[in-house]
Amino acid sequence: MSYQTIKVDTRDGLCVVTQDRPERLNARSSQMYAEMIAAFEAADADAEVCALLLASSGDAFCSGMDFKNEYQHAYTVLPEDSEHVAAIKAEFPADDPMTAVVGLAKRFVQAFIRFEKPLIAAVNGAAVGEGFSSILHCDLVYATPNAYFWAPFARAGAAPEFCATVLAPRRLGPTLANAALYFGRKIDVHEAHGAGFVLEILERENFLDEVEKRLQEGLALAGPPELRASTLRSFRALVYSDEERERLYLQADREFDLVQQRVRSGETDLVRQYYASQLPS
Repeated sequence: MSYQTIKVDTRDGLCVVTQDRPERLNARSSQMYAEMIAAFEAADADAEVCALLLASSGDAFCSGMDFKNEYQHAYTVLPEDSEHVAAIKAEFPADDPMTAVVGLAKRFVQAFIRFEKPLIAAVNGAAVGEGFSSILHCDLVYATPNAYFWAPFARAGAAPEFCATVLAPRRLGPTLANAALYFGRKIDVHEAHGAGFVLEILERENFLDEVEKRLQEGLALAGPPELRASTLRSFRALVYSDEERERLYLQADREFDLVQQRVRSGETDLVRQYYASQLPS
């Protein structure tokens, strides 16, 4: 399956999904949402895939949602789209663009919550906004020394997303999470490692190769090859029960409601105007 904004490669039971918009610091567009949903669902359905590694091209992991997003790609099928991507876009009404854009964004969050196999992130630089909050769903996080995690939702006139209001305190501890979510504190890789969020800090040279090496070593210890996928799926089902997933779906909806409320009330525009006025003339 070919994609325009990501690359997907599966080898020895590990599916590597690489966010591939380095010119935009891997900011996520509606097109990337649809393609990542398709890649996650394909990996989940593939009996040969034991785990998924989320990585990035270039010097940043993900700079969040792309504010120059071509929103029509949430519901417009492009000639290059695969059948799977086209089917995802077809779920949303082309005659109601706002509903389509929000619906696809919700579906994107749900793809992380629904994923049934181990999910790992290789963070090679800045993880900002949803670039940070999305990897709160990952079971393991590896990072380079220059990586940092930043949740400037208030500054962007948005609201926390990807269940960050629930998962950040669990993954970082309540104090550090509150500083990040309320006051936009940047968390450097050493703080994240000390909090137990980042498993290991690896040098930038050959970073992805080193992460894959460690994961393959781990997969080799997960039983015979023909049982690994089912074994790891069953283990993750104990960590993320159906009840836990339902709680996360509800929290994600609450967060989206706040985002839409701020947009409708004009708060988002006021915030952006305020910060634009602070720029030197």
